[in-house]
Amino acid sequence: MIAGTSVRALFTGFLLSLLIMPLTNAADDGQEPIKLIVGAFAAPGTPWDTDWQVFRENLDRNPDGLDFRVKLLIRGEAGGEPVTMTNIRRNRLQFGGFSIGGASAVIPELSVLLSPYFFDSAAELDFVMDNFMLDVFQPYFAEKGLVLIRWVEVGWLNIYGRKPLITPEDAAGYRLRSQAAEASQVMMSSLKGDMLQMPFHDLIPALQTGLVEGGETNIVLYSVTGLSHEAPHLTLTRHAYETGMIVASKKWYDSLSPQAQKAVFKAFPSSDRARAGVRGMASSLLAMLRARPEITVHEPSPGQLIQWREALKDNHREIIRKIGGRADEIYQVMMTGRQEYRNMKDAGKPDDQD
Repeated sequence: MIAGTSVRALFTGFLLSLLIMPLTNAADDGQEPIKLIVGAFAAPGTPWDTDWQVFRENLDRNPDGLDFRVKLLIRGEAGGEPVTMTNIRRNRLQFGGFSIGGASAVIPELSVLLSPYFFDSAAELDFVMDNFMLDVFQPYFAEKGLVLIRWVEVGWLNIYGRKPLITPEDAAGYRLRSQAAEASQVMMSSLKGDMLQMPFHDLIPALQTGLVEGGETNIVLYSVTGLSHEAPHLTLTRHAYETGMIVASKKWYDSLSPQAQKAVFKAFPSSDRARAGVRGMASSLLAMLRARPEITVHEPSPGQLIQWREALKDNHREIIRKIGGRADEIYQVMMTGRQEYRNMKDAGKPDDQD
């Protein structure tokens, strides 16, 4: 009896272990937290800030019940864009948002996208970026240990200064801040300015001390970061379109389950939504800037725009020369995409038709 009881007990225990084991593993899998630290710079109240909050909420409420633990360092706590990008590549951070100016320190070919006066409209840019450049650049990012999730939005770049910079001649000898991107450096050189490269977080003190006197930026950053107080002249040159991007650590992303990868990929708002938010805010902020008596917004005349185009017309060649590598290939793809868009428009097709 004792032996029989022992056998039955062992058998019962074995059956229980078979039943419990899958449940225990499933619970462990479901409860295993997926830690995710985001590095970015998003000023409070901007669409970028809102999009990152939506990103966290979407991961918190993901339909698969995955346990994401998201920490947002989106006030620049992780450092400037080059530092943040390095930390994502090393998997010290797992996610981030960047401008072309910041990301081009790792992928120089991105700077070709900032060739002056290449795009005639935001719609043209959107078509080329979504239908051509995403597929082109994703392998470039993968080579650097990054996953390019999607394009987002920064906006048209314009010229600002402590004095009016209405024509290219006004910038000659002027102390101009340059971004790290080759396109920005080539531009400031073309304007014969006294160029000084520096990260954005050093810009306001530099303007206050007179170390620099002007530069280029988009409407939102000009309005919400204090630039308009230090450099009250804004010239709407709209010479290039700065695109943003969302990236992830490839090492981290590749370690996720397919369900987790899908959740992460979909969590950040779509490119269309991100663009709409920034463009809407930029339009409102520009109207506010025009109404402020201490700020002067200069709208170049058609003749002045011709001067700007003429001064910067060969910049793409110098950008390609300086970058080397595959820069010319990127430019050729850009031209192919632009021509397809213009052919589509000439044929009267809607913007969203491939």
